[in-house]
Amino acid sequence: MERRNNMRLSCPHCGEFARIRKSQQLTPVYREATVECQNPDCGWRGKMALEMTQTLTFSQQPNPEIRLPMSPRLRDSIRDQLMVQ
Repeated sequence: MERRNNMRLSCPHCGEFARIRKSQQLTPVYREATVECQNPDCGWRGKMALEMTQTLTFSQQPNPEIRLPMSPRLRDSIRDQLMVQ
């Protein structure tokens, strides 16, 4: 079963809809994709990188091999909770 995402990509040249043709997960936090413009008058194709960069909420099933930094808001929230105790 194929999953659809709601991410809408635009061609960096003409601004029309650009579609992901294929993608490859290279690491648990990094994926590369081939993107192509759907405007036949443009014809642009390129590569896109998608990377997870921060933790916004802690996982209930953390992978010990993944080390993503906490977002500043999460870090401040934890600091504030520790100061109250």
